Amino acid sequence: MWLDLFIAGTCLWISYYDVKFHLIRNIDLLVLLIAISLQSIGNLKYALSSLGVYISINIVARGKIGAGDIKLSFVIGFLMNSFSQVTNAILIAWITGGMYSLARRDQAIPFAPFMILGTYFVKIL
Repeated sequence: MWLDLFIAGTCLWISYYDVKFHLIRNIDLLVLLIAISLQSIGNLKYALSSLGVYISINIVARGKIGAGDIKLSFVIGFLMNSFSQVTNAILIAWITGGMYSLARRDQAIPFAPFMILGTYFVKIL
């Protein structure tokens, strides 16, 4: 239970920092990866599939996705338990992020909160 709260708190910190500074720090990702690895290191295939999807999107989008978002996709992929969870988390992130970008019309949007929201949404359901 304490580890779950620590992981959730770290995800909230990463989201806050991304909204405030448009940056996902490597140290925060490392702390999150270590905490998640204590819980579910066996989900490497889901982490790699999430990473692959975000790298592919970044190639298609010509580098418009931040490197921190790509690294975060790998780390939170360890929280997934199936390929359908990976797919649904990505879809939720892109749908909610897209709605946000339509409403705000900002040049760059902090995408970490939407990635984390999608991850936790599929974990709850």
